[in-house]
Parts: sequence; C-alpha cells; structure tokens
Amino acid sequence: MPVRRGDKWEGRLKIAGKVVSTRRFDTKRSAVEWERRQRTTLDEHGYNPSTGKVSIETLLGQWLEQREGRVSQTTLDTDRYLLPTEGQRASTSKREPVLPTWFRKLHAVKVTPSAIQKWQDDLLKRDLVATTVTRYRTSLSSFFSWCVAEGYISHNPVIATPPPKDRRAREDMRPLPAPEFEEVVRQVAELDSTYSDLVLILGRTGLRWGELRAMQVRGFTETPMPMLHVIRNQPEGSPVKAPKSGKSRKVPIPDYLVPTIRRSAAGKQPTDLLFTSPRGGQLYRTSFVRATSWESLGRGRSLHDLRHTAACEWLIRGVPLTTVQAWLGHGSIQITARYLHHLGDFADRAALDVLNKSASETLAKRARKLPNLDSFGAGSGHSSTLERGRGLSR
Repeated sequence: MPVRRGDKWEGRLKIAGKVVSTRRFDTKRSAVEWERRQRTTLDEHGYNPSTGKVSIETLLGQWLEQREGRVSQTTLDTDRYLLPTEGQRASTSKREPVLPTWFRKLHAVKVTPSAIQKWQDDLLKRDLVATTVTRYRTSLSSFFSWCVAEGYISHNPVIATPPPKDRRAREDMRPLPAPEFEEVVRQVAELDSTYSDLVLILGRTGLRWGELRAMQVRGFTETPMPMLHVIRNQPEGSPVKAPKSGKSRKVPIPDYLVPTIRRSAAGKQPTDLLFTSPRGGQLYRTSFVRATSWESLGRGRSLHDLRHTAACEWLIRGVPLTTVQAWLGHGSIQITARYLHHLGDFADRAALDVLNKSASETLAKRARKLPNLDSFGAGSGHSSTLERGRGLSR
C-alpha cells in the first residue's frame, strides 16, 4: 500500500519483501494505480524494476555496439548523435549534445513521458526543426524498445509522448524578380566570376545548396538533352546522402547555361565535384557569402531563395506546375503550388501579356474574315454586292 511522504503519496513495489521500485504522486489513488500496473507487469512478464537502475549513458553504449552491421550507415550515424564519441564531441564542441547530461545520467527505469517531452521541447528551443527532432526521437525510441526487449524497463516511454510539432512561423519565400536577379549576377561577377556562375546556376536550376556542392561531373549530361542528374546531397557538416525527397531527379538545362556548366566540368574526372570554389575546393557557404558580399548584394535573400527564384521563373515562362514539381523534387503538388502565391507583379504582367496577345490575334483573324466595309455603303454599292452574291449562288 502507498505510504504518506510529506505532501506526497509514495507507491512501492515489493518483491520477496524487498522494495525494488518507488514513485511519488500527488494523490493516493495515483499511487495505488501505479502499484497495480507495476504488479501486473511483474506477474505477466516477470519484469523486475531493479534491473532498470542503470544509467541511460551506460545502456546507450551497449545498444550502439549491437546496432553496427544491423542498420544502414545513415541510421547508425543518427543513432550515434545520442551518445557521441570523444572525436565527435571535439568536432561539435560548440554545439550542445542531442541528449543533455541530465538525461544521460537518468536510470532507465526513471525515464518518464514527461522527461521525453521536456527533451523534445528543449531541442525545438535550440532552433532545430521538427523533422530533425523527429529523427532523433526515432533513434531514442529504438533504444528504449531495445531496453524493453532486454528487460531493463517494462514499456517504451517515447511511445506515450506526442511527436514534436513545428510551431515556428514559416519564413516567407522571397524570390528575386528577373531584372533584380540579373543585376545581382552582374554585381557578383564584378567580384568573382566563378561565384557569379554559381548564383546563375542556383537561380535557374532550382538546386539546393547541398545538392550543388555534392554534384559530380558525371551528373552533367548533354544527350539526349543537356541536364543535371540530382542524385547526391551534402549539407555542410553532414556526409553525402540522397536528395531531401529520397529520390533522384533530372533538371533540364537551358542552352544559355550549357557553356557555363561546361567550363565547370573542363579537365575534371567523372567522379570529381562539378561545382567548386575559385581555388578548386569544395564549396562552403561562409566562404561564398564573404567573397560575394552576399549580405549586401543579395538584397536580403538567402541562398535558398535562389531556388524559389528558379521555380517562379519557370512558372512565369509557362512551365506546367507538375513539371516544376518534378524539377524541384517535391513530394506533393501542394508544396509546389505555394509558389503561385509568390509570383507577384512580374507574373501578373506576363499573364496579361499572354491575354493581350491572344486577344489581338483573335481580333486580327476576325478582321480578315469580314468583307470590305466600303461595300456596305448606301445605294448601288450595297445592291451590287447583293447582286454579285446572287450571281454566285446561281
């Protein structure tokens, strides 16, 4: 039975007359219910809570050892962020660990859904996006499932915790209209021609920065038409992996961009990086921003806004929405459709030009089909026309 401890009630689980697990609650009823659940678990599965009095940090080490060779390298890399090695800690010294010290020091049996919730909320406060937190949550859930299978705990606390939600305000897309984009390319070219070529490619192919810096020479082909095969992605600080959608895609290259990409590929092997820095090394955002004075010349846009610029340019030029979806590698048409709300005056102008051109052509065709207006004059002119019509009918 529960025992009163100050203003709390302490539930206790005894095995062979020895208290092996306790937990305090605000009400006696909650303590009684907890004792009942613990006793039921013990009777059904033979689970002894005393086995769970091992730190998360200790168990994580054992779990990671047995994960090697059983899961993909990408999954294993994510798992290892829960308990980084000394080398990883040194390389990420400026970044807080995924699992904070207070969590790693907890005994497995003491981890509750509320602790999982606090951990998720803390990660979101560090400006990690919800999808990233979800990946770490998946790894942690796999770990606790292993703990259940090994008899350290009776249930997985992650399952009882709702997944994270991205409550941050989404940043508006800020594509560059064509005249402004061309001016940006020209200004960057005055500082560095290599980087101006990259701005042009980003703003006219819709590549992500990670896809651009991971693209190999063999990804550029010219038969049956010039195109880039996007099969690799490497965000800075991460290993090479598949594109964000998980699928490869092809992006056709307009004729005016082909010479630019040929220059980038000249003298390189098929597995060499296609797009590199002026000195031939891999691209890094910091170096690019510094060398191009992007904070001032970029007109307040991020490098990812160049992807939005390409999408809007395609739509303005009449490329079907489904084709734009394929070129960008979006998983659903709804994501691509968001660009329709960001086309602005230039899209309106282009659409109006199409309507005006169509209307003008229609009026011209009608005018050519109508008889000469002079023949519809009064008197003999009108009569002679009718007579000619009768004569033809005969």
